[in-house]
Amino acid sequence: MRFDSMELGEALIRVLVQLGYEECTPIQEACIPPALKGQDIVGVARTGSGKTLAFLVPILERLRPGGEVQALVVCPTRELALQVGEEARKVGRPLGVKSDVIYGGTSLGHQRQTLLGGLDLVVGTPGRLIDFIDSGYLSLRRIRWLVLDEADRMLDMGFIADVDRIMRKAPMSRQTMLFSATLPPAILNLARRYMFHPLEFRAEPRVTVPPGIVQLFYRVMESRKSDALRELLRIERPSKALVFTSTRKATAELASQIRRDGFEVHSMSSDLSQANRERALQAFRDGRVTILVATDVAGRGLDIDNISHVFNYDMPLSSEDYVHRIGRTGRLEKAGRAITLYTPREEQALAEIEELIGQKVPRATMGEFDPDAAPARPLAPTIRRGSQRGRGAGRQYSHAGSDRSSGSSSSSRSGASQDRPGSGPRRRARGKRR
Repeated sequence: MRFDSMELGEALIRVLVQLGYEECTPIQEACIPPALKGQDIVGVARTGSGKTLAFLVPILERLRPGGEVQALVVCPTRELALQVGEEARKVGRPLGVKSDVIYGGTSLGHQRQTLLGGLDLVVGTPGRLIDFIDSGYLSLRRIRWLVLDEADRMLDMGFIADVDRIMRKAPMSRQTMLFSATLPPAILNLARRYMFHPLEFRAEPRVTVPPGIVQLFYRVMESRKSDALRELLRIERPSKALVFTSTRKATAELASQIRRDGFEVHSMSSDLSQANRERALQAFRDGRVTILVATDVAGRGLDIDNISHVFNYDMPLSSEDYVHRIGRTGRLEKAGRAITLYTPREEQALAEIEELIGQKVPRATMGEFDPDAAPARPLAPTIRRGSQRGRGAGRQYSHAGSDRSSGSSSSSRSGASQDRPGSGPRRRARGKRR
């Protein structure tokens, strides 16, 4: 379906076309028509499905600017709030709608002045929104639309109590739209308490992985994971890679190790100031940094084009998180590679992932990093200079469960399981290797 075939005003259609939005995505096609009629909506959709316009379009079509907050969008992270806020600004400003983003980790003063100046639409994170609601700077008495974006992530991050407070303070007459990648019981209970006969739409009834993503599981020793990842980076030579870790501390430590190998890398976690987080993201978008190491919380909602690789240094907490992680690559039918490191005790987690996505993922081993291999000394830091060719290309790794002669994408591009010329920087060992 096209936007110009919907019951939208000419001004909004013109803005959407100018921004390059002509064809609706499945979640937009499902949600926008009933939302235009005022129906409460529950949309199940992953990041990158177009869900932002699924709630912004019906709001902006019916909102009449007046300088009082009429629409509130609640997001779990600053990064997602900024992305939604930018989309609201691009679509809403030509229509005369004033909007801004309210989030923690930055000065209260500027955001306070913005609210006092009069806004029609506010996008924000739960904690900072509660601060302004409690202090009286943000009034919800005129709210006509309330949106919860990535509600399951707000539950994971412990924001559900704040979300509950916000929903209780908003007028009962509001229209509520809730979007989530999954619908755990706590989110369903929230919908039942505060939504009026919501219609549920699923963009993808079954969890699927884009066909352009080649997935590989590498079995490694826990004590050699960082060495294994560094070796894979040398061999894969990603043009733009996301590396996911499970803790904030690990992001900085791992980024430091990768940096010593000569790669341009930034880490991103909630420990960073907002200014540093934005600088890291911009450098990654611009290509000045080729590797971004992040936690799930920091990485959720990132919308960055042309990511060639996703590396799961640590296993995700859930199978759904695995799908969200690897979905950062292989977008818009492009090719991508998703490589996961796992230890023997994590075999069950792999089986759960395969059950969710409905396919078997090839296993691979990495010689000296394999738990069954003889103990080996850790890799020495390396220095990458110009176009020197790496020794990693000469290593032989086995790729379980694949036909090397089949010519398929999973076997012909099996990462470390093949010899690749020019696979990375030359290693400079410290001391003699025996």
